[in-house]
Amino acid sequence: MLPAQEAAKIYHTNYVRNARAMGVLWTVFSITFAVITVVVFIQPYWIGDSVHTPQAGYFGLFHYCIGNALTSELTCKGSALDFGSIPSGAFKTAMFFVGISMLLIVASIVSFSLFFICNAGSVYKICAWMQLASSKQRC
Repeated sequence: MLPAQEAAKIYHTNYVRNARAMGVLWTVFSITFAVITVVVFIQPYWIGDSVHTPQAGYFGLFHYCIGNALTSELTCKGSALDFGSIPSGAFKTAMFFVGISMLLIVASIVSFSLFFICNAGSVYKICAWMQLASSKQRC
């Protein structure tokens, strides 16, 4: 059997190694979630027309286009910077919550740089709460 101090050192080494691996994995998944959230927020069109739709057009979170069947031209309205041009309250609410979610997840990723300044446990708690709030914004 190993003496107690040597066993404790081995367990501590394994714990630190596993904690770092989990931190790297968490960072990778956070960056992936951030990319998805930013694309969802920036993408102007979510649902578009197809061959079988009666009228051409697209709509998204803040931008929509209505097509003219005779001229095949699209009339587009809405902008992320002009909150009043969003057509309904539901879309305004969705844009607000997706925007807040995007800001929180980007701030969480920026907060990972606190590992160089603060205690790792504190950084994990800060990032966890920000990511929890970000994911609750999307539900």
